[in-house]
Amino acid sequence: MKKTLIALAVLAVSGAAFAQSTATISGSISVGVMDTGLAGAKMGVASLGGGANAINIVTVEDLGGGMRAGFDSQMRFSSATGDRNSAGTGNALFHGANAYISGGMGTIRVGKVIEANNCAFDPWACTGGAGTNAGAPGTISGLIAAGTQAQSVSYATPTMGGFSASYQTTVSTRANERSVMSLVYSAGPLYAQFLQSKNSANVGGDVAGGAPSITDVAGQGTSMGARYNFGFASLSAFNAKTENAAGTTTADITAFTATVPMGAYTLLASTAKNKKAATTADTKTAVGINYALSKRTTVGADMFKQDAVGSSTGFVARVRHNF
Repeated sequence: MKKTLIALAVLAVSGAAFAQSTATISGSISVGVMDTGLAGAKMGVASLGGGANAINIVTVEDLGGGMRAGFDSQMRFSSATGDRNSAGTGNALFHGANAYISGGMGTIRVGKVIEANNCAFDPWACTGGAGTNAGAPGTISGLIAAGTQAQSVSYATPTMGGFSASYQTTVSTRANERSVMSLVYSAGPLYAQFLQSKNSANVGGDVAGGAPSITDVAGQGTSMGARYNFGFASLSAFNAKTENAAGTTTADITAFTATVPMGAYTLLASTAKNKKAATTADTKTAVGINYALSKRTTVGADMFKQDAVGSSTGFVARVRHNF
């Protein structure tokens, strides 16, 4: 639940108009106890999901005539340790931080912009663990994009007849500028998306010595998927492929997922296969259950099995709170 911190009425220079400005803070925490089941792995407290552990600060100024402007930011943290977990070109404080202008023509952002993603097809919403995308270490993942771009600009169209699109690219000294394009159709029970990312990210995570691991190489990721809400269940199917600089396919993942609401309970299920992985690590199957304690707090448990040496089975017990 968002908390409005500031609401101001600012007198325009002409003295004839007012512009209302607000600042809003929101966020969530997702944490659990997980055992991946892999050889040598131990059960431990785990931070589940990048954007699921974040504090968002957004300002909005009404410019009049349907135009708005402001600051959009996100600070990510590890729910297991409390340490900051925002990707960047150094010791990043903000995972995303950009100025934006929006109106009937769409939204333009400049600065550090969080990428579009294909998490809509993951019943676990890319929080890791049993998830089809951004799953536990050692399991296959169909995640495309979902990072962040420093030194970037983006444009998102308004929704017209259920269709919308967005495009973002870095504008820097890189030889291979990072870009992400998303095309979406969302109307009634149907949601469909085409997503494509090009080249490596221009931000990295902290490594030994404190220097971020950043590369500048060519490559491509593509995802196509659809989700249909039948009322009694939402079913999804998607394919995600990645290619290296030589154009060779390095991953080709097809997944089928389901979300079944049952009052305060929600059942989750998925199965995925990577055609380019070895037969000892090419599939993952998962089931889980959520229980809503309130509109903001959910507890859950999952089991997942991946083809790995020994055909391991993992489990997660978790809690998520939104504010």
